[in-house]
Formats: sequence, C-alpha cells, structure tokens
Amino acid sequence: MLSYPFGANPVPGYRFIVFLDETVMGFQKVSGMKREVETESYQEGGLNTKLHVFPKRCGGGQTLRLEKGIYGGVGHPFYLVGERISGVMELMVIDNLGKPLKCYLLSGMIVKKWEVAELSAEVNSLLIDHFEVTYEELNVII
Repeated sequence: MLSYPFGANPVPGYRFIVFLDETVMGFQKVSGMKREVETESYQEGGLNTKLHVFPKRCGGGQTLRLEKGIYGGVGHPFYLVGERISGVMELMVIDNLGKPLKCYLLSGMIVKKWEVAELSAEVNSLLIDHFEVTYEELNVII
C-alpha cells in the first residue's frame, strides 16, 4: 500500500474552477503557473574549488496560458489585450464533491495575447480562445 507524506493524497488536475473576483470563469486548460528566481554564480578565490550561487531577484512577470471554448454573447475581460486586469484571479482545484484541495491566487495581471484557434470546414470541433496573461504575483493558499 502506498504511503504519502503527512497523510496527504495526490491532487487530481482535471477538476478546477477559475474566479476573477466574484465571477466564475470556465476554462478547459490552464498552464504556466510557476515561481522562479534568477541566480548569480560567484567563483571563490584562492583554490577556486568552490562555486557559490546567490539569488538575484524574485521572478515576477510570469505568463499564464488559458484556453476556453468561445461562446456567443457578451465579451470576455481577456479580450482587452494590453489592459491591466483589476482584482485577483483565484484558481481552485476541487475534489469530486466540490471541496477545495488546492487554491492559487494571481494578481497584477495584464492581458498579453489573445488568439482564436484555427477555423476549419474539415473538422467538426469547437472554436477555442487562447489567452496569455502575465502576472506579477502567485500565492498558494491551501
């Protein structure tokens, strides 16, 4: 029998809800959530046997990629390329009963890119919107 540290179970990545403030936003794919830090290497003098690595700066300005099916009617806030999105985006991963398992908060967002998937008379598929949104801050709540 498998044993997970601290009694935790793996979190599935196929049930999630995206909120922008109080508005529920449906997406079929979300990727690009990460934190990075730039580093700087410093070679120790003398024998030159040691290499030290120091953090330079915290990596902000990451790019979040989102995909969703296009629907008729009202516009979408991510259609406004170049605009700052006010508020906080919350991405909640849920279990099969709707209970939150993991929650991510993103802020300082600017819509970087919007692209409509290929239109093709040869394929019977949904039309998909692709968005790229840069964010300044990513926090893990749960």
